Amino acid sequence: MLMIALIPIVLIFVIGLLIIIWAIASIPVYVSAKILTSGKSTLFQSMIATLFGSIVYIIALSISHIIFHSFIISFLVAYLLYIWTFKSIFGVGWLKAIGISILAIIFTLIIQTLLAELWSITFIPSPKWAI
Repeated sequence: MLMIALIPIVLIFVIGLLIIIWAIASIPVYVSAKILTSGKSTLFQSMIATLFGSIVYIIALSISHIIFHSFIISFLVAYLLYIWTFKSIFGVGWLKAIGISILAIIFTLIIQTLLAELWSITFIPSPKWAI
């Protein structure tokens, strides 16, 4: 009986965590869009762009791979539609949309590198220190 009563609490907790993770994953897009739109973008726009951009990218990649049987062509089609999503949501041109995408990738790589270094320093000893 207690297990059944915990299901809604766990569900709310999981949904809350997913929203928090979604917001955190949208931060590089938010910072990139803030820079390239002269501060006119919002975190909500970035979250929507992250969500719909990913959905459009996956669907476009899958369908274009079925049609073209080439990963390179499928990637280009999917990336073009991904950029179109940014262009539509942020109300910018093609070049700024590409810039937002590239800057977001750079910021993501920087954040991941910093977090990996922080993790290795704080929690797990690196092989170079184990000697």
